[in-house]
Amino acid sequence: MKPNLDRETERALLDAVLRDEEWEAANTPLRAGTLAAFRRRQRRRRLTRASAGLLVLTAAIGAASHWRGRGVATPSQVASSRTVAPNTPSHLRYLSDSELLALFPEGSCVLAEVDGRKELIFLDAKTEQTYLAGTGPR
Repeated sequence: MKPNLDRETERALLDAVLRDEEWEAANTPLRAGTLAAFRRRQRRRRLTRASAGLLVLTAAIGAASHWRGRGVATPSQVASSRTVAPNTPSHLRYLSDSELLALFPEGSCVLAEVDGRKELIFLDAKTEQTYLAGTGPR
């Protein structure tokens, strides 16, 4: 083989190799497989980009709605928050009869049923004034 081939000879040999029918027959499925793999990869990248964009958009909408709800309180919200009692019914604990009677000196009061409901009756007016002062009319 000659070590120094001129450009024309190289080009002629290359054209002859590329025109070979066996090469074309082998190259066609290879090319089709390569293009299919390329298209799958592009489709996967597009899906990944689209889903990432959708995720970012969803997070932004969620954050905006969260912070929008925590905005500056209107005067009506401030007024209504002041009127709410600190002990809502869900936080109240009911006392049993014995626990209620134990809060007062022994023998100073009794539980009696009046008109179908239980009432605490004090036996001494002085004790009643001591414990119920400022609670309003009965």
